[in-house]
Amino acid sequence: MIIHIDLVVDTVKKVFKQYKTHNEINSQIQIMSSDLSYICHYDPLLDEVVLDRGKGIDLPRDVTLMDKTTCYENTMARWAQAGESEFLYASPIIVEQEIKYYLVCTSDIDHDALTLLIVELLSTYISTRLETHIKLQEIHLKNDHMKQITETVSAGSLSVDKFGTIMFINEVGGEMLGVRAEEVLGKPISEVLDNQAFSLDVLEIGLPVINKDIIIKINKGQYHFRLSSVPLYDNSNEPIGAIFHFKDIRKEVEMIVNTKGFFTFDDIIYQCNEMESLIHLAKKAALQDSSILIEGESGTGKELIAQSIHNYSSRSNHPFIVIDCSAIPRNLVESELFGYEAGAFTGSHKRGMMGKFERANGGTVFLDEIGEMPLEIQSKLLRVIQSRSITRIGGHEPISLNIRIIAATNRNLAHEVSEGNFRNDLYYRLNVINLFVPALRDRKGDLPFLVTKLMEKTAKREKREVPKLSERVVEVLENYPWPGNIRELENTMERAVILANGEIDYQHLPKRLLEIQKINVSSTLVQSESVVHQTAEKPKSVMEQQLIINALKESKGNKSKAAKKLGIARSTLYEKMYQYHLL
Repeated sequence: MIIHIDLVVDTVKKVFKQYKTHNEINSQIQIMSSDLSYICHYDPLLDEVVLDRGKGIDLPRDVTLMDKTTCYENTMARWAQAGESEFLYASPIIVEQEIKYYLVCTSDIDHDALTLLIVELLSTYISTRLETHIKLQEIHLKNDHMKQITETVSAGSLSVDKFGTIMFINEVGGEMLGVRAEEVLGKPISEVLDNQAFSLDVLEIGLPVINKDIIIKINKGQYHFRLSSVPLYDNSNEPIGAIFHFKDIRKEVEMIVNTKGFFTFDDIIYQCNEMESLIHLAKKAALQDSSILIEGESGTGKELIAQSIHNYSSRSNHPFIVIDCSAIPRNLVESELFGYEAGAFTGSHKRGMMGKFERANGGTVFLDEIGEMPLEIQSKLLRVIQSRSITRIGGHEPISLNIRIIAATNRNLAHEVSEGNFRNDLYYRLNVINLFVPALRDRKGDLPFLVTKLMEKTAKREKREVPKLSERVVEVLENYPWPGNIRELENTMERAVILANGEIDYQHLPKRLLEIQKINVSSTLVQSESVVHQTAEKPKSVMEQQLIINALKESKGNKSKAAKKLGIARSTLYEKMYQYHLL
């Protein structure tokens, strides 16, 4: 049972206030704990309950208070007053059948029956008030029913009495705040949490606070919570405490935004030695916290590798945030990455916004297409990596981060550094561990295995039999350069499985596979009139498609260079690639 010292003082004040409306109090009255340590006293001159130890009753050192109302002669007072006797009247304050305090008063009358009665009634009344308050606290703040409810929700729950003493905290709340219930119960909340948001202002205001965004420092890190607090009152409308509910904003974001890595190393299909070495190195890297740079052509599965590393690491239960550096508008890059405070700029959200780096706190940031990041943002990213902290736009306080960074690019970053398109200091910060994902054309030993697995995947999803491959189709697949790598192969086999009926042949393959190898579908025994018609009707489109494939091949999958070779905009190249199923 927890009895806050302020509760005792507050109760005594109220009892004496009621008593004084009907009676005079001419003597000092003191409240002491069961070990005779001073609590407070009533001073008749000041006409109030005070905490000044210097003006309390000076008890004899050898006094032994009893468990009943009684009277003692204060010999110390008699000696000090030249023979005049002073008597002490004492009565125990009992809470839940246990003596917790004593009420002691002075008098010049020995064993006065009326004084004994008054002292006993006052101590009994104080006992009753204390016990009633404690029972109400147990009912409202920490009863079993509330505990059962709060332990089943995903939010943290914490209750305090009106003096700020922690009465209850659920398991979720303890984990979120980094504390254990048995260690903090009975302690002032101000000692446990150095945060003004967990204050008793809600009792003074008398109104609940709903969804207030706060920052709490825990183990040298900063965490964002959404806090609601509700005041509690007893049947007499007296405040007895408050309940705080709080949620980790990162968890809320995870429910709205995909911040999980779904793939693991078991999802990577391979047999060749090149991939075996890559996976072995990636697993070793996953167990460290160093930055990783994944290089490789588009469609080789760089994000799949990144997700697998995250899920293999100790951060697997934390967010995996993907930042596509090529997709964020240049004027919004900074606010998207680092967030902003309320009113930071025109049109900003009134509550501000958490950036992607904050969302990833505790987890992994995957910087996809890092080579596309503007130079002015590269310098700020470098500071984030070096200091492991960010400052929101419009903010002044740095926010500590605990993140792991994985970057990926289809560019040759070393070449980009030499060309002045990428900062060399950032390059070396990211390139602590380098993983190069080989192109599909360099994994020819994996092609038959991949084709089989991809056909099985589509057939299972479409609930149909896995078709066979004709020998000449196998030859086409093996001879095709696959500029779009695994992504292109997956799309090709999905199309073929859906169109085929028992066996996959030429007419079930995309036209680009046949055209690049100069296979005339119309001359085969098995033909598709629609494919023949399209080939005859659109010779220009066929040539255009071939030019794009060749440009991509010469540029090693780099779309910016391919677009320059073709003399078209990068966005136009994407449109054409989408049109010809090259994405």
